[in-house]
Amino acid sequence: MDALADLREEALAKDLKNLKRLPNETINGSIFYHFQGENEHTWQDHYGTVLPGGDDRVTMSWDFNKADIDRKGAEALIAQIMPTYKVL
Repeated sequence: MDALADLREEALAKDLKNLKRLPNETINGSIFYHFQGENEHTWQDHYGTVLPGGDDRVTMSWDFNKADIDRKGAEALIAQIMPTYKVL
């Protein structure tokens, strides 16, 4: 999964400022990388994981308009929804 995270970080760094990698998160048994950054208009969070077996990857991106919500509000929404993730 670190290779996937490294590729994602390289791509995100081209478009986002204040990009940081947060600690990995375990959500319903899946370990996700987590990046957080922003651009002029949006707060962004990006998650990704490699599914068991190693052939499939899942990525999720969250974009919140800064005019509508602050960073803490965006984090609160993500914290409510991400724990519901399940591999189908």
